[in-house]
Formats: sequence, structure tokens, C-alpha cells
Amino acid sequence: MNKGSIGPRLNFLAQTLRTRKLCKTIKPLSDAALELNSKNSVAGEWGYNLQNLIFDINEVPRGTMPNNVKSLQIILNVEIHAKEYQEEDICNPIIIRERNGIKEDYSFSLKIWGLSNGQKVVAHWHLDYDSKKNNEYIHPDFHLTFGGNGMKEEDDDENSVFGKALILPSPRLFCPPMDAILGIDFVLRNFVKKNITEEIANISQYKVAVRDAQKCLWRPYMLSIAQHWCKFLNCQNYKMEDSLLSKRYIPFLMD
Repeated sequence: MNKGSIGPRLNFLAQTLRTRKLCKTIKPLSDAALELNSKNSVAGEWGYNLQNLIFDINEVPRGTMPNNVKSLQIILNVEIHAKEYQEEDICNPIIIRERNGIKEDYSFSLKIWGLSNGQKVVAHWHLDYDSKKNNEYIHPDFHLTFGGNGMKEEDDDENSVFGKALILPSPRLFCPPMDAILGIDFVLRNFVKKNITEEIANISQYKVAVRDAQKCLWRPYMLSIAQHWCKFLNCQNYKMEDSLLSKRYIPFLMD
């Protein structure tokens, strides 16, 4: 996936979401597409910071608790910076660094809220990239976690927010990285009725956008894990950037 193709796809998704009335404003997507083409970008790299793309969900998933919540708002935030690579390379394309005094980071989060008896109820999922080696508990490099600071407003007392619920930072579910395109697809497939999602998923431009994003971010992730078992005995063209990459993605793989 190269930088030149990402901006038009973000703009296409913006128009698709607006046409289906799933988002009141698609400016966050438009801003992310503009950011891709900033003069400060590095050749062979791409990145953007998408903030506050809000989905309006008028039919809540079955089994939602409290059961009197009638509608949801889902706020998607994605910051991603990545490098382009050759097809035969197996590497982690995500970039974390500080450049020109600005921290380039990776973050992905979904803040979900609704109203129960007039009171705001909140859920929060975030996909972390954490490659530190001195963590107290096992941390897959990319892991999906429920809870965290997104569950409370800035001045909230945690006990009043969480009530009697016991919310733990574990388990950290290993998960491949997602960008805005895959994040939108994730929201549609998990929170929008199947007939609407399938209608959107059958649009040729949508298929190409999701397929290429999956190939860019999920293919090296999956191949690095597959390499743990098959060692690419019949795939001599692959070049593994880091022989321990599979253990960073799933630390509890057994030799």
C-alpha cells in the first residue's frame, strides 16, 4: 500500500459513510487524507492522525448492558505512521519515533457511549503497540484491551465511573494492527446491521481499499507468526527482518 493510494481511499470512505448517514461529519477523514500529503513527509513512508470520527448507531447490538440503551455513538481515533516495503520482506511496518520535535506514535481506540436512564454509560477498547521488554506482565507487541482512561472523563472519580464492575487490564488479546480503513471496517462489521455492511462491502472501491490495507498491515503480521512453524522451507524469497518478530507479536509461542 503506497501513500498515493491511501488519501483517495480515505476520501471515498468519507463519502460512503456520509451517504449512508453513519457519520454526521466526515471532516476527520478528510483531514487525515490531507495530512498524508504534507510537505514534511518522508519518501517511502506514510502516516496520519485521525481524531474523533463519530459513528451514530441507531440499533444497539443484542445483549448490550444496560438493556435500556437505545442508541450508541462510537468515536474512532487512529494515529499511524508506517513504511513501505517490498512484497518479499516480512517486517513490522509501524514506525514509532520522535522527528523534528514531534512524537510519531501508534494508537487505535474506540470509545463507545450511550444513555441509560439519562446517565451516560461508556465502554472503551484500545489497540496498543508496546514493544518494551521490561513489562511486568506478558505484552504482545500489538494487543487489544478493554477499559483504560477512555472509560472516564478527565475529572471523574474512578470508583463512581466503574461502580461495582471489576475491570482488569488483562487479558491483552493479540491483534494485528489497524489503520483508519481497517478501523472503519471493524466498526461496520461489529456495530452496523449485516445488510447495510454487506452493501458497503460489495462496492468495488471498498473491497480494494480494505484488501490493500489488510495486505499492508496484516500480511507481514500473519507471515511472521506462520514462520514460527513452517520456517518458510518452500518460500525462499521471503526476507525476515527480525527472527523474533513472531515472539513479539505472540510472546507465549512455544519453541
